[in-house]
Amino acid sequence: MPQHDIGAAVQSRDLGMAKITALSWRAGAAGVAVAGLLTVVLAHHPAAGTVPAGHRDDHGSILIPAQPPSQAPGAGQVTSGSS
Repeated sequence: MPQHDIGAAVQSRDLGMAKITALSWRAGAAGVAVAGLLTVVLAHHPAAGTVPAGHRDDHGSILIPAQPPSQAPGAGQVTSGSS
């Protein structure tokens, strides 16, 4: 039965982890660079801030009145759901 060299196994593991760590950092840096590049390219596109007139959706927007609503006529006391 062959003897295993623990020192060589530890050194091999550490070398592999160093390679994986370096690769992970490079991939992360590349991802950040690509995201930044896409942000710059898409944000400065001439049509990015404009919406064609046929595609505007103003029906769902909330309009705030200039004055609060007036008092409704009546007693003002409401009983709901009780008998």
